[in-house]
Amino acid sequence: MKRSFFEIIAEILQVTKNGAKKTRIMYSCNFSHHMTEKFIGYALEAGLLIRGNSFHTTEKGLQFLQAYQTLELLLNTNI
Repeated sequence: MKRSFFEIIAEILQVTKNGAKKTRIMYSCNFSHHMTEKFIGYALEAGLLIRGNSFHTTEKGLQFLQAYQTLELLLNTNI
């Protein structure tokens, strides 16, 4: 099954909550090097990640992750 763009971003933010290097992100999310570069670049540009010795989820990234998880829960709940 294909992952959506937002699902991929949420997965990256989850992995980087406590800090992660690029290799850990790549393996945890099952990405190629090219895909890792592409999505990390987007997340950095959007202000969802910051780069230091490793990548860390920003406050904005944590808010995105919370909103994504809430929406996912609502969509997966049977009414």
